Amino acid sequence: MKGCQAPANSTFAQTLKAGGRDAITFGIAFIFLYLSIGMVGAAQALTLSQTMATTLLIFSTPLQFLLIQNYNDGWLLIPIILALNARFVLLSATLAPHLKHTSTRKILASLVLLTPSIFTACITRFKHEKSFPFAYFIGVGAPIFALSIICTYVGFIAGAGFASPVIAAAMTMLLPLQFTALAGKHWPHYMEVSSYWLGFIGAPLLVLLFKDYNLLITPFVIGGLIVMIENTCTRQGTVIQ
Repeated sequence: MKGCQAPANSTFAQTLKAGGRDAITFGIAFIFLYLSIGMVGAAQALTLSQTMATTLLIFSTPLQFLLIQNYNDGWLLIPIILALNARFVLLSATLAPHLKHTSTRKILASLVLLTPSIFTACITRFKHEKSFPFAYFIGVGAPIFALSIICTYVGFIAGAGFASPVIAAAMTMLLPLQFTALAGKHWPHYMEVSSYWLGFIGAPLLVLLFKDYNLLITPFVIGGLIVMIENTCTRQGTVIQ
């Protein structure tokens, strides 16, 4: 009996390790993002427990910044929170078929790990490797989540010690690098890679149109455009990778 279980366990462990290796690609950017969340929490006079709770319970960088910087706005934040969280409905619906054999208890316990970066890593792998999807999801998500918790704590404790031009410049540079890494994960699926450069070109122009709502509306505009192009090409019989 043990001999029969060994190959499955080995494959599960290998998938978990593969997720951990891929987490390195995205984890570097999370270091600076969550150091900054800790710093902003300290600057806004939040307590350590309040700042840590945003990472432990929310784990969504834009939403955390929004709540930490505007927590006095109360109910006025609800429409923005709903708009920001609408993307997770799409992410969850896309992942659901791959996790259909995973128990509801496990999925509910791991929901906090779902972020766009972790989603991208999972979907990219699931296109060519479908075995043990939940193991890979945990392998990618758990190290990044743990790292983010540590960085939030360090950022809060260090506070002004990290508030230097060098750290600010590093944070500014790392987001484009992270998105470049995400785009690289999609290669050679041209339409998916195209969404990144379309965003790169379109976002500075669309901000003039959408102004303060640019971050909420632009992703839907770019995504809708990609879907329209892909559907048009499909109807015309053009093959797109």
